[in-house]
Amino acid sequence: MTVEANRVASRTGTIECFSIDLVPRQTVGRTGKGERQFIRPMGLGWDPGHRELYVADTGNDRIVRLAADGRFIAQYGGFGLALGDSSEEREDSLSAPWDVAPGGFSNFYVADQNNDRVCEFDAYKSYKGLFYPKEGDTRNRLNRPRGLTIDHENNLWVVDSRNDRVLKLSPSGSQLLELGGYGSSRWNFRDPTQVAVDQEGRIYVSDPGHRRISVFDRLGSFQRVITDHLRSPVGVGIDPDGLIGICDEETNELGFYTPDGRRVLFCAGFSERDRFRAPADLVVTPRTVYLLDSGNHRVVLLERRKSMLESSWQAGTSVLK
Repeated sequence: MTVEANRVASRTGTIECFSIDLVPRQTVGRTGKGERQFIRPMGLGWDPGHRELYVADTGNDRIVRLAADGRFIAQYGGFGLALGDSSEEREDSLSAPWDVAPGGFSNFYVADQNNDRVCEFDAYKSYKGLFYPKEGDTRNRLNRPRGLTIDHENNLWVVDSRNDRVLKLSPSGSQLLELGGYGSSRWNFRDPTQVAVDQEGRIYVSDPGHRRISVFDRLGSFQRVITDHLRSPVGVGIDPDGLIGICDEETNELGFYTPDGRRVLFCAGFSERDRFRAPADLVVTPRTVYLLDSGNHRVVLLERRKSMLESSWQAGTSVLK
């Protein structure tokens, strides 16, 4: 094994080798409008502090909050008119919400797709108002916002799908960075759907229109694309060990990839007879992978089993020089 010289800090060290297995354990949900029922849900969010899962139940125009084991806790939103007299709407109404992102202060954000906005619910889970664009802002516009994620600096990333771009917003809602734009070059997008940011600030964008995941550094400079076994990648998430989880709605597979884009693991169903249909999003915790199996109107819980082997090494004087 070759180790980069700038990673060698002493004469001795330990190399960790690991493998991941996914074991199907449970499904939550079926089609319908009840407490643990969904209609074409498209987005997942995870609150690590409370160990709770949020589901963007797109077809039911609501956000559903679940315990880590799938128990129903609460729901938010409900149908809102995308067009028409705003006085007829409830303040917290939603229309086809695509994704949800729990924030760092027990709040959460919703990509309210058909209303072309990102709205915020506060720590008490009450509707707080528009986060982006702000009320009365006629200059900044979204067109079918989809994927959301919160990075480690508590910035919000928004996939503005019909504008073929990704925005980075500060905790106050100011725009900090814009990626993409329509086109066929390696830094452009075509109908992007999801975004993820890893511990080092790298940005991963699901770009199904180009059949790829586009990767950028923390400053927004293009790095590479991931295309291995991909046809229509719509969901992307980061594994605790740095692997990249990708949902493909055309192959109906969940795959895990190394940072350089090689697929090392995939799963296509709960069992041989119970296959995924149009998986849309995922959340990865140290012990569980939550997969949003959108075409089957459910969340699938997969046990994440990690096997690890450590090996000591020693470098000679010539290597350190």
